[in-house]
Parts: sequence; C-alpha cells; structure tokens
Amino acid sequence: MERKVSIERVGKAVEDAFEMNKSIKEGSVDARLGEVNDKAFGISVVLTDGTTINKGDTKVLSPLGRIALVPTHVMVLSQNTPEELVKKAGVACGKCSKENKPKGLAVSAHGVRAVSVVEPSNDPDGKWQVMINNLINMLGSAPILDDKLYERLKAENSASNAVNSFQEAGYNLYDDAETSLDLFTRLSSLQLTTEQLAAMGATIADDGRNPLNGQIAFDGAIAANVVATMARGVHKEGRAWMMTVGLPAANSMGGAILAVMPGFGAIAAYAPALDQNGVSVKAAKAIRRIANELQLNIYASARVKAEK
Repeated sequence: MERKVSIERVGKAVEDAFEMNKSIKEGSVDARLGEVNDKAFGISVVLTDGTTINKGDTKVLSPLGRIALVPTHVMVLSQNTPEELVKKAGVACGKCSKENKPKGLAVSAHGVRAVSVVEPSNDPDGKWQVMINNLINMLGSAPILDDKLYERLKAENSASNAVNSFQEAGYNLYDDAETSLDLFTRLSSLQLTTEQLAAMGATIADDGRNPLNGQIAFDGAIAANVVATMARGVHKEGRAWMMTVGLPAANSMGGAILAVMPGFGAIAAYAPALDQNGVSVKAAKAIRRIANELQLNIYASARVKAEK
C-alpha cells in the first residue's frame, strides 16, 4: 500500500516544527567544539525526487560525529555481505560486552571497528581516499575538515591511551588500531550543513542514487542493510526513539541528527545545545514532530511518497 503526501504539507510540517521549537533553551554545547552559536537552529528535508526544503540555519557547519557511522557502514556493506559482517563482528568482539568495552575514546568504538574492516588494509591514505570519495558521492558535495576539533579529539584519545584499550577490551580489529582510530576521528571531525546531511540521507532513501544530481553513489542492493544499521535510532535513546519517532537515525555531538525514511527522503536538523545524553534537544523534538505530523514510520504498512 502506498500513501501520498503533498510537498506543500511537508513544507508546512517543517515550518511548524521550527516555530514550535525555536525558543527552547534547554541543553548545553559540547565543550570540545570551541565557539558555537548556541541559538542556531536549522531543518533540512531532501525528498527522493530532489525537492529540498530548508528552514532556519541550514548552512551552518557542524561536525559529523557519530553520524560518520552511516557512510562507514555504506563502505563495509559495499565490500562485505551482511553475513560476512555478522561473522566479523563476532570475531572482532570476542570477549567484549557493555561492561568490558574500549574506554577513553573521543569517538565511537563501533565506528573505529567498522573503519578497520574497510579495504584497503595497511594503507591509511588509500583507505581514507576510499572513504572520503564515498562520502562525497553520497553528499554530492565536499565536506570541510575541522582541524581544531580533529586535534582536540586526537589529544583526548592520546591522553587516555585509547589505542591500547581495544586490545584490553577484547576488540580484535581488522587493521592497525592506531590507523583505524585516527581515520574515524578524522571522519568524525568533518563538517557538514543540514542540507548536506539531508542529501546523504536521501541518497540512502533512494537506494543509493543521489537525488540532487542523479548520480549512483552506491549499489542500491545494500540500501536496506544500511538503513538497518541506523535502526537503533538516536544514540542512547535506542528503542524509545524508534517507538516515538519510528525513523532510523544517527546523531552527532555537534548537535545534528539525520533521520531516513526509505522511498520518501531524509530529515536533518541541527541545534548545538545537547541534553544529558548528548542529543540535540531542538533537533530531536523537531524531527519527532515532523515524523509524527506526516506519519512517517518504517514500521507502518504504507509506503509514503511525496508529490506535488
């Protein structure tokens, strides 16, 4: 069954979500970000037909953070079958658990492990080129590295001896630990706008085709698996997010959240003030409002399509 929603209604939902949440003053900015306008707030929606709806501060750059897991999963799923990845995850996480996991990392341990799987191995420059090209294809534009944030995160990793914590926690990486940690730290430090994030999400929603330029960024056969990797929802909200919002999503310590609805498009929202779980207060509320207003939910029986 297919349910249609007008682009005009999508625009109104974005407008309403922005107006309802723009005055929120809850949360605080991650201290590692340096100078940030804590009042900035933007929402971008990119549909699978290329229609783009922007409201607010959608050209403000913010770090990719944990959202870097999304393009990284595209890479590992492009190079491995889901079955191979499940097997590798079991080997990589031999004795690890919630209680016994790498400590002191400034970035996601899961992201570092995923980067270690990306080919080529033992070739930091080659691996970075593969990953950055993949990201650019999904965005349709180039991100900008936040050098200062990259150095701060590297220093944090170094101070806590994060490299050795993988072996101590029982994480058997598939490439050099220092290389894998550095590459994911660099990836996490890339800056994007909400427009770019929404374009990346819409590429996933459109089975690997970037709707802004029509270029194929990755094999559409893996799109469903990529969405599945996002299905735990916003970090540290987990099942609660998927129950109340119903959209696979990823969030960044910079204040951005990206949510994807296959076949429909993607919503990206940004506001730097975070709650105690490191989730943007305004961005989370805005995406929840839009998803509920438009009845976007991957668990619903209807496939949603936007039309003029």
